[in-house]
Amino acid sequence: MDHFLDIESLDDSTIGQLLERSAGLIGGQRPRALDGSIANLFCEPSTRTRVSFELAARAAGLDVVNIDLQNSSATKGESLDDTARTLAAMGIAAIVLRHPRDRAAAELACALDGGPCPVRIINAGDGIHAHPSQALLDAATLEQAGVDWHRLRVAIVGDIRHSRVARSDVALFARLGAAEIRIAGPEEFLPPAGQMPAAIRFDRLDPALDGVDAVICLRIQRERISADFPQPDAYHQRWGVNVERLARLAPKAHVLHPGPVNRNIEIADAVVDGPQSLILDQVRNGVHARTALFEHLLAGPKPGRPVWSRTTSRRNAE
Repeated sequence: MDHFLDIESLDDSTIGQLLERSAGLIGGQRPRALDGSIANLFCEPSTRTRVSFELAARAAGLDVVNIDLQNSSATKGESLDDTARTLAAMGIAAIVLRHPRDRAAAELACALDGGPCPVRIINAGDGIHAHPSQALLDAATLEQAGVDWHRLRVAIVGDIRHSRVARSDVALFARLGAAEIRIAGPEEFLPPAGQMPAAIRFDRLDPALDGVDAVICLRIQRERISADFPQPDAYHQRWGVNVERLARLAPKAHVLHPGPVNRNIEIADAVVDGPQSLILDQVRNGVHARTALFEHLLAGPKPGRPVWSRTTSRRNAE
């Protein structure tokens, strides 16, 4: 694996190896010692993802350079490609890129491939296109909670249209064999017809929640919406996941949210902090999943890992 750009570009074996290693690190295994430096190049604000990648890199012994775009040569007109080439020439082994433009990570990887200074590109979220490391940590968190993929019914609710998390989650959960994937939101927040064919569309929240084993709540992506968005109270009344609506879920169902959370808009306080919430588990597991990703990219998988396929659950492979 030269780059980590989206779920669709990963083969089944790589997905299995990344989840196996994430589970091992979550369970207390020690990270492998890596040499070199990585750069966090974030062209959008971020807390969880940027800090998580930094902690993951340091856990593996990597040096970390955080690029502040406001104080970089980008303010003087330097292109993203030239910034990346400069970092590669200095010996940076991988660039973790967050960018507001769709497919920016793939375009950067293509521009740098074949150049004199090889460098890995890791997509930390590009536009509404993809956020593959979030999908990886979401899957690792659900596995830690004991889900059986072939029986799992999961609902992703909220602003699906503008969510790179939703796209990557649907792609990964389908590859893992999830029994049913539902997406639900106001019509203006659902993707165009034909997108996300692996998911069943709902235009009302309550039926979408009936009997599911996990629900992933999404915030309204206000930074990507030019039109007026719903008033918070009205949105919460119709689309907010609250304690009363939790009763519609399967017993012992799980609640996830990629953050940042807008409390009492897409999800109620009592649900965020309640016993079914895995939100902080997602945050913790993000460090481990991204450590596994650095290991795989910069050192390669360890020999002797079990063979994994989309029709074989991780537990059966062990």
